[in-house]
Amino acid sequence: MIAAIIVAGGSGERLGLPGGKQLARVAGLPVLAHTLRAFDACDEVDAVVVVAHPERTEEYRAEAVGPASGKILAVVAGGETRQASVVCGLRVVPADVDIIVVHDGARPLVTPAVISAAVSALLADPALDGVVVGHPSYDTLKIVDEDARVVGTADRRVFWSAQTPQVFRADVLREAYERAESLGIEGTDDAAIVEAAGGRVAMVPGPRDNVKVTVPEDLRVVERALAGGRSADMAATRIGLGYDVHAFAEGRALVLGGVEVPHDRGLAGHSDADVLAHAIMDAIVGALREGDIGRLFPDTDPAYRGISSIELLRRVAALTAGRGYRLVDLDAVLVLEAPRIAPYRERMRAVLAEALGVSPEQVGVKATTTEGLGFEGRGEGVAAHAVVLLERTAG
Repeated sequence: MIAAIIVAGGSGERLGLPGGKQLARVAGLPVLAHTLRAFDACDEVDAVVVVAHPERTEEYRAEAVGPASGKILAVVAGGETRQASVVCGLRVVPADVDIIVVHDGARPLVTPAVISAAVSALLADPALDGVVVGHPSYDTLKIVDEDARVVGTADRRVFWSAQTPQVFRADVLREAYERAESLGIEGTDDAAIVEAAGGRVAMVPGPRDNVKVTVPEDLRVVERALAGGRSADMAATRIGLGYDVHAFAEGRALVLGGVEVPHDRGLAGHSDADVLAHAIMDAIVGALREGDIGRLFPDTDPAYRGISSIELLRRVAALTAGRGYRLVDLDAVLVLEAPRIAPYRERMRAVLAEALGVSPEQVGVKATTTEGLGFEGRGEGVAAHAVVLLERTAG
């Protein structure tokens, strides 16, 4: 069973509106109602606990909760801090819940696809205790002193902006919060509490417009998005071109398109080195204008060591949905002398299609040789090319 705790206990003083940010109306409904609708539409979530401002519990229930969700388990009063409010929510989450999703009620642009992707990422890796939706830092990060003078520039490649939803194994989250309370540990998000208890947490990419309403201009962003402006700067269709190459290596399995292909050598790489899946991801990420997969899944991060590239492809598919696009068509070609790909081609198409959430008919896979030319022709490695067509689904 999976339950969600929607933290909506803040006063929203910086917004300067009666009722705070949770009850601010955008596109005809309170901010909190839009958030709850996303969880109501997410098949993975079975129950929802809303943690409301202590003085506005009934107001929240009437204005935002009533019209928004059929999964509401309880509406409870929160504490003085966000951390205290999560504890209030944990107290009413049933003991038989396996997974707990924590989300800020003031993030109304979350989508069911993003929630599902975070849950799937946790379930796919038994070694993980939690998953956080976010995105790599795109801005240069400056280190400053108390007078705002720059004293250094951080390496942004190792920094991500953390958002919600954040998904955890229920027992781990409960124990982490109990530990934090007993030791007086304060965290700025749920992942920090779990990390402090020694939990292993991973990031999964999500849409950058999953904003938290904090100041008045945030409401304008959300209003445009929910009223159809979310995609105003997005083309109706986008094309992405992907390319990847990996050298052969002894002692590794050869994985192509999520299928293990019998061969005397595999491919070298930080993950499972699935060159076909990597090229496809590169094409999709390029079409989304998100840079390259190295920024989303850096090979310097031990969390991705040996990881299945099909799991990474699922995360890219969730990012695509979160950005308001769907995959229309994909064609890919492997360039290698050996082994023969034809016996495994249909299985590759099926595995790739499942990860992308599309029909195998939308996935093309073929192979070719270079007639002995180049590194592929010399049998030193494998290259893959992919082209994708994305279509806008929102706005």
